[in-house]
Amino acid sequence: MTRRTLTLRGRATALALGLTGLLAAPAMAATPLDDAAAIANDPVQLAARAADVDRLLVQCTQQAPNDVDCWYDLGLLRSHRGDLRGAAEAWRRGLAADGKHLPTLARLAALELRGGNAEAGLKALEDIIAESRFQPEARNALAAYALSKGDWDGALKHARNVLLGDPRNPDAALNAAIAYFEQGLYDQAGLIASSFLEKEPKAAPLHNILGLVYLKQDNTRKATEHFLAALEADPGHADARLNLAALELGFGNFESAYRRFTEALADRPNDPDIVLSLAVAARGLERYDEAEKGYLKALELRPRFPDAEYNLCVLHQQFTERWYDAKKHCDTYIAMIDDKHPKFREMKKRTKSIDTTIMVLERTKKTEGQPGPTPAPNP
Repeated sequence: MTRRTLTLRGRATALALGLTGLLAAPAMAATPLDDAAAIANDPVQLAARAADVDRLLVQCTQQAPNDVDCWYDLGLLRSHRGDLRGAAEAWRRGLAADGKHLPTLARLAALELRGGNAEAGLKALEDIIAESRFQPEARNALAAYALSKGDWDGALKHARNVLLGDPRNPDAALNAAIAYFEQGLYDQAGLIASSFLEKEPKAAPLHNILGLVYLKQDNTRKATEHFLAALEADPGHADARLNLAALELGFGNFESAYRRFTEALADRPNDPDIVLSLAVAARGLERYDEAEKGYLKALELRPRFPDAEYNLCVLHQQFTERWYDAKKHCDTYIAMIDDKHPKFREMKKRTKSIDTTIMVLERTKKTEGQPGPTPAPNP
C-alpha cells in the first residue's frame, strides 16, 4: 500500500529522535556517518543525492570497519534502494563487529520472512522482543508480516508496543493505520495518521495513507492534498505518485497522469499495472498507437491480464475502429468473466455491436465490391 520510511540511525544515542535526525555535537567534527545521515534523513535531499550517501557510508565502513552503525546504515540505504543482497551483506558485516546488535538482527530476520523462510524469521524476531519488548525494528517487521497474513489484531499489537517505546516511530503508526484501513475502519485509520502528522508533518507515508482514507470517504480534494504533501515531503514516494496519478486519470487529467506514470515506470519498468495505466493515459491523449503498444506490453508482462484485454477491446471499438481486433479482445475478455461481473452487461452490448458492425461491413463489401475490414492475424 505504501512504502516505509528510511531513517538512518547515525549514532545509537540519536534513535529516540526518529525523523528529526541526529543530535547536534558542535564540539566534534562531523564524521562520514553524520554527513550521510544528514542527507538521508531529508527525503528531498536523498532523492537527489543517494549516491553521495552510499559513498559516505562506504567511507565510514572503511575508516571504522568495526563500527556497527556504519554497516547498519549502509544496509538500510541499500534496502531502501532495492538492493536486498547488498543490504544483507552489509548487515552481516555489522554483526561481525557486534553480534548482539538487535536492529541488525531484526533486519536480517525480516529478510528471512521476505525470502519465504517464515519459521526462521519469526523465531529470530520473537527472540528479539523477548529480550527487548519495545524493540522497534523487530516489532515493525512482525506487524508487517501480520498485515500480509490479514492478522489485523496481531499487527495492531506489535504497532502499539513500538509506539509505547517510541511515540514518533512512523512505521509503527503506518502499520496501525493500515490495519484499521484494511478492516474498513477508515475513521480510526485517519485518526492515527492525522494525529501522527501533527507531531511529524513531513511523514510522507502517513500523508499517503491519509489520502487513501479520504478517497474512501469520497473527499477527492483532501485526498489530492495529502498525496501532494507526501510527494513534497518525499519526492521519491512511489505509492503517493501512483495514487495521485490514478486520481488524475479518473478525472481525465491525462497530461499530468501520463507524466506521473512515466516517472513511476522509470523505477518499476516491468510493473504491468503501471504499464497499463500509462497506456490508458496515452489513449486519453489520443496517442492510440502508443496506447496499443502499452496494452500489449502489459499482456506480455502478465499473460491473460483481464484489464489489458478490456482496454484493447475498448480502444479498437471506440477509437481505432479496427473491428476484428476489437472482436478478438472483447471475446477474450468476456470469456474471463461471468454474468455476475459488473462489466458483463456492458460487454454483451459491445460484442453484439461489434458483430453487427462486422456483418454490415461484410455485406457492403459483397454488394459494392469494396474491401471490408482486415481480419486480425491469428496469434
